[in-house]
Amino acid sequence: MNIPDGLNAEVTATPIIPAAPAAPVRTRNQIKATALGDLMAGRSKWKGLLPEARSIWAKVPPEELARVDGSFHRLAGLVQLRYHLSREESDRQVRAFFDKHYPA
Repeated sequence: MNIPDGLNAEVTATPIIPAAPAAPVRTRNQIKATALGDLMAGRSKWKGLLPEARSIWAKVPPEELARVDGSFHRLAGLVQLRYHLSREESDRQVRAFFDKHYPA
């Protein structure tokens, strides 16, 4: 092989990096089951947090707090309604509560 002057004759091989294994494909039923499990875990944790939520938001009746079932939007709506707050303020209060008790 004729190599022109000034070029390096050494060829370095680039290592072949194996591709990362693909994530397993999840079926619709598996996704639903995971979501249902997360929901049930959130509900059971919410039942334990009811006394603290009642102490923070005393104007919200206990029956309504129990029906929240750990839903951020339901709780924010109740806080907004009972305390006559803006949606942004009720979201801020509920987000602080959830961040404290449901760390990511």
